[in-house]
Amino acid sequence: MHSLDVLRDLSIVFGVSVLVVLVLHRLRFPTITGFLISGIIVGPYGLALVSDTDRIQALADAGVVLLLFTIGMEFSLASLRRLWGPALAGAGLPLLALALLGGAAAPLLGLERGQGIFLGFLISLSSTVIPLKALADRGQIDSPHGRAATGVAVLQDLLVIPMMLLTPYLAPGAAAAGEGLGRAVLDPALALARAAAVVAGVLVVALWVVPRLLARLAAVKSREVFIISIFLICLGTAWITSAVGLSLALGAFLAGLVISESEYGHQALADMVPFRDSLNSLFFVAVGMLMAPQVLVDHPAQVALSAAGLIVVKCLLIGGVLLLTGQRPTIALQAGLALCQVGEFAFVLMRFGSARGLMQEGESQIFLAASVLTMMVSPLMLAAAPRLLRLVEAWEEKELWRPARDLRAPVDALASLEEHVIIVGYGFNGRNLARVLREIGVSYAVLEVNPETVRAARAEGELILYGDAASPGILERLRGGSARVLVIAISDPVSSRRAVAVARARFPALTIVVRTRYLGEVDQLYGLGAQVVIPEEVETSMEIISRVLEAYGVPREALVKHARRIRAERYGLFRGGRPAAGESGQAGSLAALRPLLAAAEVRLCAVPRGSAADGKSLREIDLRACTGATVLAVLREGDVAANPAPGMRLAAGDGVVLMGRAEEIGAAMEKLSAEA
Repeated sequence: MHSLDVLRDLSIVFGVSVLVVLVLHRLRFPTITGFLISGIIVGPYGLALVSDTDRIQALADAGVVLLLFTIGMEFSLASLRRLWGPALAGAGLPLLALALLGGAAAPLLGLERGQGIFLGFLISLSSTVIPLKALADRGQIDSPHGRAATGVAVLQDLLVIPMMLLTPYLAPGAAAAGEGLGRAVLDPALALARAAAVVAGVLVVALWVVPRLLARLAAVKSREVFIISIFLICLGTAWITSAVGLSLALGAFLAGLVISESEYGHQALADMVPFRDSLNSLFFVAVGMLMAPQVLVDHPAQVALSAAGLIVVKCLLIGGVLLLTGQRPTIALQAGLALCQVGEFAFVLMRFGSARGLMQEGESQIFLAASVLTMMVSPLMLAAAPRLLRLVEAWEEKELWRPARDLRAPVDALASLEEHVIIVGYGFNGRNLARVLREIGVSYAVLEVNPETVRAARAEGELILYGDAASPGILERLRGGSARVLVIAISDPVSSRRAVAVARARFPALTIVVRTRYLGEVDQLYGLGAQVVIPEEVETSMEIISRVLEAYGVPREALVKHARRIRAERYGLFRGGRPAAGESGQAGSLAALRPLLAAAEVRLCAVPRGSAADGKSLREIDLRACTGATVLAVLREGDVAANPAPGMRLAAGDGVVLMGRAEEIGAAMEKLSAEA
C-alpha cells in the first residue's frame, strides 16, 4: 500500500503542476512560479491533496543534489577562472553588504545577530533560471548585460556552498556550544579548511582517475551502464562529503565538476538533464507546500513591502557594484533588473537554516510569500527596462557619468583618422576583421562595452574605445563623419538596432554593415538604414547547401550566382520562398539548379598517348566552349589538381574529371581521344 500511496501523491503533484503551469504560461509567468503555486494548492496549507509531504520532500532533496551536480557539469576549471572579476564582485560584494546589514539591523528586528546575517544570505541569492530564460526569450543572452547577469547568477550559485558551511555557526546558541568566541571563529575556519582539503582531493581525482574510469565505461558501449556510473559518481561523492561533515550540495557540485573535466562531460550532462528537470520541479512544489496562503490575507502590506524592498535593494546593490567595476550604467541597470528576484537556492538555504533554528515559522512564511512575489514580478521588470534605459542614456549623453581613466578615449590617436572603418564589438568577428584591415593597411578604430576587453586590447596596441555605439557622442569621437564604413558585429539585437538608427541619422553617407544572428532581424535593420545585413544562421545554411550541391556536381559558379541573387533579395527564399518586402520576381529561387542536378553527370576520361590533347593546355583545348563539358579536376600520378588553371598542360596518362550532360561529356571524350 505504501508504494501505491507514493504513486498517488506523485500523480496528483504532476497533474496539478501541468494544469497550473499551462495556465500561467498563457499569462507569461515563469514555470517556477507555476510549480510553487502547485505546491501551495496540494500542500497541507492548501487542499491537502498529498497524504505524506515527507516523501515528496525526500524526492525534492534528490532534485537539489542533481541540480548542483548538473551545474558542476556545466562548468570547467577554465570557466571558473574566467568568471573572476566583475562577476565575482557582482555576486560577492552584495552578499557581504547584505550579511553585514542584516547583522547590524537584527536587534531592531527583534532577531539575534546570526539570524540577521542568515537573512542577508538569503536575500543576496538571485534566480538562475528566471533571468536566463527571460534574456534568452529576448535574444539577449550574449549581450553585455546578459553576460554580466549570467556571470553574477552563476557565481551566486557557487557561493551557496560556503554559506551552507557557515550557517550552522550562525544558529542561536552556536557560540555557547562552541565554548566561547574563539571556538565560534575557529570552527568555521576549520570547516572551510576541511572543505578546501576535500576540494583538492576531488580535483586530483578529476585529473587522474575519473577520465580513465569513464573511458573504460564508454568502451562497454552500454548507455545503461554509463548512466548508472554517472549516478554513482554523483551520489558517492555527495555521500563522502556528507560523511566528513560537509554538505551534500558541495559533494554534488564537486562531482559535477569532476565529470566536466572529462571528454564525456557533454554526454553525461545530456543524460542527466531529464532526471534533473523532473526532480527539480518536485523541489519547487515542495517549497510551495511550505507556504501558507493565509499569510497573504493576514499580512498583505508586509509581504508587498518586503517584496518591493527586496527588488529595489538587490537591483541597486548588484547594479551599483557592476557600475563600480567599470560597466556602463545601461548595462549595470539591465543586469540589476534581471537579478532583482530571490532565487531558488535561497529556498534550499532557508530549509537548511530553518532546521537549525535560524528562521521561525512566521518569518519563513513572510519570506516565502515575498520571494514568490519577486519571482512573478521579475520578468515584468525586464519588460519595463527600455523606459528606464532612456533616462539612463540621457544621463550618459550629458556625461554625468564618466568611465575610469584608463578607459577614456585616446584623443590624439583619433584625430588623424580618415576614410577609416569603425568596428563595433571586439569579439570573434570584430577581432578577425581588425586583423585583416591591419594586414592590408586600412585604418580602423574599435568600440567595445566590455572594460576588460578594452584594457586587454589596448595592451596589445589596438585603437579601441570604451562606449556604446548607440551614443551619438561616441560616434562623433570616432570621427563618424570621416569614416567610410561602420561594422556592427555585436550579439545584442536591441543595441544593434539602436546603433544603426543613430548612425544613419547622424552620418547619412556612412556605409553600415550589420551582423545579426537571426533572419527575423534583417528587414528591420534594413529599414533602419543598414546597407548590408549578414544573418549568421542563413549564411551558415547557404554554405552547407552549397557544399551538398557541389557534391552532386553542380558547378561552383552556378551556386555563387544564385547565392548573390538570394542576398540581393534579402534572403526572401528562406522566408518560405518569397522575396523580401519591396522586391519582385523569382530571381532567388533555386529551381533553376534542378536541371543541373537532374542532367549532370561526372565521368573520368584518360588522355591517350599521341592524342591531340597530349601536351596542350586546357585553354588551348577549350572543352567548355567546344563541347559544353566542364573540367572539374585532373588526376596525375596519384595527385589531384582540383579546379585546374587554364594554363595547365595535359599529358598522356592523365585522368580528366568531366561534368556535364551525357552528350557533352561524350563530345569532350572524343576531343580528348582524337589523334593528333
